[in-house]
Amino acid sequence: MKSQPSKSKYHFSTLLVHAGEEPDSQTGSIAPVLVRSKTFSQNIFGEEGEYQYSRGKNPTRVKLEEKLAILEGGGQASVFGSGVAAEAALFLTLSPGDQLFCCQEIYGGTYRLLSELLNRFGIVSRFVNFNNEKEICAAVTPQTKYLWVETPTNPSLHVIDFSLVARVSKQLSIPFVVDSTFAPPCSTRPFEYGAETVIHSLSKYIAGHNDVLGGAVITKNPGLHERLVFMQKTLGAVLSPDECYRVLQGVKTLTLRWRWVSESALCVSRFLVTHRKVKRVLYPGLISHPGHVIAKRQSREGFGGVLSFELREHRLEKLKCFVDVLRKTSPIIYGESLASPETIISYPALMSHKSLPQEVRRSLGISDSFFRLSLGFEDPKDIIFGFTSALNAI
Repeated sequence: MKSQPSKSKYHFSTLLVHAGEEPDSQTGSIAPVLVRSKTFSQNIFGEEGEYQYSRGKNPTRVKLEEKLAILEGGGQASVFGSGVAAEAALFLTLSPGDQLFCCQEIYGGTYRLLSELLNRFGIVSRFVNFNNEKEICAAVTPQTKYLWVETPTNPSLHVIDFSLVARVSKQLSIPFVVDSTFAPPCSTRPFEYGAETVIHSLSKYIAGHNDVLGGAVITKNPGLHERLVFMQKTLGAVLSPDECYRVLQGVKTLTLRWRWVSESALCVSRFLVTHRKVKRVLYPGLISHPGHVIAKRQSREGFGGVLSFELREHRLEKLKCFVDVLRKTSPIIYGESLASPETIISYPALMSHKSLPQEVRRSLGISDSFFRLSLGFEDPKDIIFGFTSALNAI
């Protein structure tokens, strides 16, 4: 009889279903047990039990953290009430005077956190070109504690070369951290390229059903993990047991969802590229994308469900007409966020990147006619029909 491989040897799609989970020993339940209790009975006077108070540790949250670490390929995970809360907990392990080196384009919420809050406490952020190895090396100081990158970036989908960042990280002995929200572990595992720590907004691809706010930090640095556990208990920005449960269930279909939205995004990208009213389309799956070769090397199972595009039309009333017609002629929703079952179109200048000064947005190519589109589970033909109508209307 052929022996079963250990769970660590299973293929990724199998790990999505089984990693960190066994049928409940007491009831036989296959679905994870949801433990909502805020506090736990202590059996022996003077001895701390494993579980005391859910802000510090909760069985359902522990199960999710174990699963995320396995899916990411190692390390230890800590989950928080949102992606920004996860980032804030990591940043608060730094000290006044410490410095972060960030890629030039980052999520607007991260920028706001760094520039409008943490800088008041002496934590300095600098933005550098992570395509230029010499520029990074020349700019670091003894106070530089992390190299911080997103890839693909939000919303312009620039692709950062992990091999380049890894060389700099090794040469300078400065760990690099990856916000991998746009490239979940079914696509990219930054630990394989030498990253020390990975950040996710669980609200996006990992949970995947538009019903969860959550964030995670997975790190291979045991000392950092200990500090993050302290942050969970001290800050209290933890993920509730109910939301942990939904993430545990939602993540099981990650690969299936990723493949579908990747195919849909490529289909819609190819349509938009050919339209005369579209100035440019940014999608790493297109051969014309500047980072396509790197993305192809670093990504598996497709390039994700998010694309961005810029219209040739700049007048606000015409852009409003475009969005209005798109909503009337297709299932597309105008709103924030991404990686939901619903296709969502957003306007970064007034949504995710509103906190960036206008001159910074424009330097990054986020013009007033720039849109981000997150493909959902609908048939892409219905999305293209809507775009055809909306583009013809302007």
